[in-house]
Amino acid sequence: MEKSIHELVDKAKWTSIHSLMFASLAIGFFMWGVISSIAPIIYPSINNVFFLLTPTFVTIAGNLLLPFFSDRRLGRKTTFFITMTLYSLGTLLIALAALLSGLNVNNLAKFPYIALLVAGIVLGVLGVEGEVPVMLSYTAEMMPLDKRDAMLVLAPNFDNIGAMVAALIGYVTYSASNSFSIQLLALSVVAFIGVITAIIIRLLLPESVRWLVVKGNLARAEKEAEKIVRSTKDLKEQEVNKKLSLGARYIFLAVIGISQYLTYGLMAFVVADFYFSGATTSFIIFIANLGASIAGLIAGALVTKIKTRIFALFSYLGGALSMIPIILLTSNFNLIGFYILLFVNMLFSEFAWATRTIYEPTLMPNNLRAFMIGLIRLAPVTAYAISVYVLGSYLQGLSTYIWYNTALWVIGAIATVLWFFKGLDTNNVSLEKID
Repeated sequence: MEKSIHELVDKAKWTSIHSLMFASLAIGFFMWGVISSIAPIIYPSINNVFFLLTPTFVTIAGNLLLPFFSDRRLGRKTTFFITMTLYSLGTLLIALAALLSGLNVNNLAKFPYIALLVAGIVLGVLGVEGEVPVMLSYTAEMMPLDKRDAMLVLAPNFDNIGAMVAALIGYVTYSASNSFSIQLLALSVVAFIGVITAIIIRLLLPESVRWLVVKGNLARAEKEAEKIVRSTKDLKEQEVNKKLSLGARYIFLAVIGISQYLTYGLMAFVVADFYFSGATTSFIIFIANLGASIAGLIAGALVTKIKTRIFALFSYLGGALSMIPIILLTSNFNLIGFYILLFVNMLFSEFAWATRTIYEPTLMPNNLRAFMIGLIRLAPVTAYAISVYVLGSYLQGLSTYIWYNTALWVIGAIATVLWFFKGLDTNNVSLEKID
């Protein structure tokens, strides 16, 4: 019985319900991009490294707590409504901070406005970060097998699009008003629109069939499968010819996670806050996420044609090599050249992110998928927090910053070389066979 339900989901032809699921995931990742960008965009008005670190600390809690309860009791759909409630409240507090401060940036950094702002960011980030492992799990568990990898790339790419839109709004509003408070209010409005859209769509979603099967609720699993399976298609599944322990999978994903998460975050956001000011801060974030957004579309096409081990190797080696011209630029720095090279580097960063979003949910077991994804992310998030503090407090200079990013890329490249020989491909392999 369990096998037949899994096969129905894997071999299902694309329906309007699948389109609805994708729309739900896209909105969720878009919200992640917008809300996660708020602190870096308005950082220059606060100018305190701990303000930049606050979302990072909350990320750890979000990645562990909500996915844990999603696996154990809540399921995927119920968790989505909890996370939406959290970032709805967070967005409300952020908007209140902007309005009550009189849209005055000098007031924004004062109590109680800064307290409202930090509380809003904490709730918002807790919601969106807690939602990410659940969304990745839901995608892997519910999408047809031949579309799974593409969906695991294209849906998370809306994080980049959300961050890009947030940065563009920040750039335009700051250029027009010279006010970080106006930026904050504009970003809150975008977030509210996203929340309303997500609520409407997610009311129509089915629960994850695989989660229901793991919990032994086969009757409901059959009903939910009927909602998405109108007809099936012939599909040749690939076999797994290697066995890897959960520990080996975790170590690989944690290492490439540290490499990708830090190089993206430090180059797309933190470098703008530490070494640039004014509207340039938002524009650097915009350029970085524009490159990542375009690369996400390219990656969505590539992952269906290339073995995952080869794609991983290409992504991380390419990222490491793309740092060479950036290193050379630091000896004769110019902003236009930096924009171009940052754009190219972010193409490979998105390819590396696509590697992670494919492997993280597919390499983890059915009964612990969301929590294990959160546990994997614990390593890069912790390393990121330490890196931001050290780079912001002790290691000064753009060249030091660039060399650190290069070293991180090299670590990821080494891990993917080893994985190429020892790891496995997940293209068209059912989750049960990988598990």
